[in-house]
Amino acid sequence: MPAVTASLGRSSGVTVEDFFSIVDPSFDWSAFERFAADCPLPVLVKGVHAPADASLAVDHGAAAVVVSNHGGRQLDGVPATARLLPRVVEAVDGRAEVLVDGGIRRGSDIAVALALGARTVLLGRPMLWGLALDGEAGARHVLELLRAELTSTLALLGARCPDEVTSDHLVG
Repeated sequence: MPAVTASLGRSSGVTVEDFFSIVDPSFDWSAFERFAADCPLPVLVKGVHAPADASLAVDHGAAAVVVSNHGGRQLDGVPATARLLPRVVEAVDGRAEVLVDGGIRRGSDIAVALALGARTVLLGRPMLWGLALDGEAGARHVLELLRAELTSTLALLGARCPDEVTSDHLVG
């Protein structure tokens, strides 16, 4: 965790205790609301699982929430984002954007996320894989593959654009 290491003034090595030593336990929703009001940029809350938390984030000034299980590596047993997404979308009820990350590996995964109510998807591992393989060109290739796969998926669904994908396109 380079950002945490740097914030602690170290060149390397961060323990779990180090990480939590920089978390301010007094930061609450009223502090978040002040931060969101003072920030010149839209503030997003990432790592939302519970519908009530999504609603609270929006009530206190979040421009968007990101449904994320952080790749499942932060807490054992966290459900897949596709399972969490519909209830969060329902709780937000159009008051803010809902984004999702995690589990997006192909264009059809993007279509499923859109059908479940996400406005857009965020990519982590696929981009890292592309970067590891061939730097910027590899990352660009990953995006091109995802675009081509999404285009094919949309055509197979009979949708002319991503905005036309709805829960009616989901089976079972």
